[in-house]
Amino acid sequence: MAASPGSFAVRRGPRRSRRALLVRAGAGLTTLLVIAGAIWWALTSPLFAVSRIESGSYRFTSEPELQAAFGEYLGRNIWTLSTDEMAARLGQLPWVRDLRVLRRLPNTLEVDFREWAPVLKVAAVEVDGARRERLILLPDGRVVDFPAQLPLPGLPVLVGMAPVRESADGPLRLAADDAAQLLELISAMEDAGLEAACPVDFVVVRDDGFAIVLQDRRGTLRVGREDFGPRLQRYMTARDHLESGLEYDLRFKDRITVRDPR
Repeated sequence: MAASPGSFAVRRGPRRSRRALLVRAGAGLTTLLVIAGAIWWALTSPLFAVSRIESGSYRFTSEPELQAAFGEYLGRNIWTLSTDEMAARLGQLPWVRDLRVLRRLPNTLEVDFREWAPVLKVAAVEVDGARRERLILLPDGRVVDFPAQLPLPGLPVLVGMAPVRESADGPLRLAADDAAQLLELISAMEDAGLEAACPVDFVVVRDDGFAIVLQDRRGTLRVGREDFGPRLQRYMTARDHLESGLEYDLRFKDRITVRDPR
């Protein structure tokens, strides 16, 4: 006689007692509560309130402005404080080029920032009804006041290109196209070694382009608005054979046109 399908024994897994399940559930809940408590403590404990903000050395940044910016973040919780927000705030300071903010537990922030290097002095101009005489051009095209407590750097003076404001409360800056051309000229001067051989007094903006006035009455270089590198190299090659005190027009390919400005 064939056995019916229901007559075979079926192996069953071990039965978990209700008590074991409750113990496991309780342990999981306890773990979650501990984690939640630790998070709450980290976010509210005075231990993690920012009490110290450190920065590296700096030269041009105004200390009162920097300390005022730091003060906005003292007492904030180190975990909830946004380092991106703080970096954006500090990036508004005129001389700050780039920076990063690091957390150092339990309550210290470390700000590592670098400053812009001055490019040129800018001739005195009237701004908002006041005469500004200690202006400096930065590589991003902005024109800022040089710190009053420091002597002005020995840089050439930009003449004939006045800075403007793009908005009522915006920074002073050169027009974008003008700044780009000027910075290209400064880079070409550095590449040619002009300052090392013949220090520059002024960079003058004329209708027909830029003119470089050399110190000690060495002369004036007319370089136009393009091809600054080749034109300056042409002067550097020939300078030992040129009479001082003249105007040297470098705008024409393969030649130097000399004119006595007197």
